[in-house]
Amino acid sequence: MWQYLRFGYIHWIWIPLTMVGILVGGWWAWSGFAFLFAVGVGGEVLTKNWRDETNPESNYPIMHDLVLYSVVAGHVAAVFVAAWVCSSGDIFGFGAWLNSTVAASDMNVDVLAARSANVWYDYLGVGMSLGGVLGVSGISAAHELTHRTAHPVDMWFGRWDFALSFGTNFATEHVHGHHKNLGYAGVDTVSPKRGVGFYAFLSAGGWDQWRGGYDIERKRLDKLAKPWLSPTNRVVHAWLRGALVVALVCVVGGWLGFVVWLIAAGFSKFILEGLNFFSHYGLLRLEGEKVTTRNTFSSFNTLSNHFTFNLGRHGSHHEFDRPFYLHQYKAMPESPYGYLTMTLFSWFPPLFWKFMIPMLKDWDEKWATPEELKVLDQHNRESGITELVSARAA
Repeated sequence: MWQYLRFGYIHWIWIPLTMVGILVGGWWAWSGFAFLFAVGVGGEVLTKNWRDETNPESNYPIMHDLVLYSVVAGHVAAVFVAAWVCSSGDIFGFGAWLNSTVAASDMNVDVLAARSANVWYDYLGVGMSLGGVLGVSGISAAHELTHRTAHPVDMWFGRWDFALSFGTNFATEHVHGHHKNLGYAGVDTVSPKRGVGFYAFLSAGGWDQWRGGYDIERKRLDKLAKPWLSPTNRVVHAWLRGALVVALVCVVGGWLGFVVWLIAAGFSKFILEGLNFFSHYGLLRLEGEKVTTRNTFSSFNTLSNHFTFNLGRHGSHHEFDRPFYLHQYKAMPESPYGYLTMTLFSWFPPLFWKFMIPMLKDWDEKWATPEELKVLDQHNRESGITELVSARAA
């Protein structure tokens, strides 16, 4: 049973904790944010040497799917609670119902009173806590589900999960662009060349990802002889889903609910791009080469992969594109810490370079082909990173 529950327990703790913290208010509104860094990043650091090198079989894959669906439902509930706590009314009588339920349990909590006592930094905590959940739990679940292009139910759940943080064309660009172009410098929108900093990647790279999604959908519709504004345009569908989420947030939470949701969506994007940045940084694939596990940085930290639905086995994900519970263990380039910690490092250039430069040196030495090294020598010189240039010269 553990092989199924291990990918759910963290989310079943984190999401309810976040919602309770938001409802109790005050500094408790930061509970979800604190959980991400204390349990997530802190836990990865403490368990740095814990590794999951197993390749378990799954006799009941529906169990994994039910875990995913339950987590997506939790994300929807968390967005509603965050919007409700920003409102001046009590839509659906939610607050009154919750107070009566709590009172029946002999607990002295009044969520309506707690909501009225909140100040601006409490609402900031609501946004950051929700953003942490959507940026890690939400993105990981939606990423897994939208890869299942042959399964309409899974795609439906995944696309709506992305919509909660306005992930308008990620599913299109990521699945049909990034996985095809992985490692092609200057082509793949999330394979940054050596020397590119995170904030340049976040701005220019973010725009490239948006444009890439549009281009992919335009070409698909052109082949079908359909116009850009065809009812079958998947990017338009994604925008409409995101717009509906925003509209519902505004209906429930008003302008304050929209601001809090905007903070959450921005923070979730910040998390996503930090993960994209380090996991594919500076690696190269020459045209015609098959995608293998060596084309991305992975992690086998047990806690990290429980947080992210096995996303740390990223090399296996790219090589085989199987469901997350079937990502295989074998030797592949690894990051020194789990995915949450490495994402945090990505935001702070001194920390990022401290860990990334040794990772790149190791990749060049152990994983690159002679043909790739010829191209990487040029990339290293253009990067201006003297440690990489001198390492290759030696």
